[in-house]
Amino acid sequence: MGLTGLSFAWRFAARTWGLPPEIGQIIGIVAIAAFLALTVAYIIKLIRFPQTVRSEFDHPVSVSFFGAVLISLLLLPGVIRQYNLVLAEWVWGVGAILMFLFAWLVLRKWLDKQQDPGNAMPAWIIPIVGTLDVPIIGTQLPIPGVHEICLVFYGIGIIFAIIILTIIISRLFFQPPLPEALQPTLLILVGPFAVAFSGYEGLTGHQDMIASIFYYFDLFILLLFGSKIFLLPRCCPFRVTWWAVSFPMVAITIAAFRYAEFNEAPVFKVIAGVLLSVSSFVILYLFIQTFYKIFTGTLFLVNAAAEKATAQLHEPSNAGK
Repeated sequence: MGLTGLSFAWRFAARTWGLPPEIGQIIGIVAIAAFLALTVAYIIKLIRFPQTVRSEFDHPVSVSFFGAVLISLLLLPGVIRQYNLVLAEWVWGVGAILMFLFAWLVLRKWLDKQQDPGNAMPAWIIPIVGTLDVPIIGTQLPIPGVHEICLVFYGIGIIFAIIILTIIISRLFFQPPLPEALQPTLLILVGPFAVAFSGYEGLTGHQDMIASIFYYFDLFILLLFGSKIFLLPRCCPFRVTWWAVSFPMVAITIAAFRYAEFNEAPVFKVIAGVLLSVSSFVILYLFIQTFYKIFTGTLFLVNAAAEKATAQLHEPSNAGK
């Protein structure tokens, strides 16, 4: 998700400042390769450890992360269509159908069983943000009725994004702070209204006061939680959960470029440039750290700590502590 979004952001940079378009294309190819590699790896995990996968899917928090696969299917067609438009349409169509079913399933799971307030984690927003991602590339594909299809998903996503975001903020106000290993996931809260802004512009074809409200509110959320990017290296070792900051960062970066296209004041291009620099640096840092931890054999040790912290949130006894 983060790599695909970064590819889009560099495309906007090439269009805005005349930078080489090959940068975005290379990042897009890396995103496709990463998606295929992770898909193969998870299929192997499913075959070898089916019970582990089932427990992850049954968990009220970790189940949300399965939505990252489907969001990737909705975004990658933006890269694929440069090479094969028909394949891009099929991938997007499959992603849209699965995203609808997944969002419905997860919401039913939450509604059918009383939830521990402590389980209202930032990751809960992922299945809902997934529906908001449908128009991002969908409105650019020559599929009959695609505009109305995108409106359906956008309507579902924008209303539930407000509801779920309210629940999560309430949890942050009235429940114990998130464990250190899960602190990066707070940046997920930047994603919904950045994606909502881009989707709104794609569906309407213009920017108005509603679009501006989405954009400025999201900038404020970024200011509220963005410090986590710089503080976490000092408070806890690198963990896989840090990748949670990648897509929200590129989502707000893309929104900034879109906003700058309709507003000629130099400050808006400066904001877009700063966000692109930060997003690129953060994702490069995550890449280097991930490969370093893999080759040194320490990635899964710290990741186990993160999984343990997540699991502890599901224990009823924690609610009263």
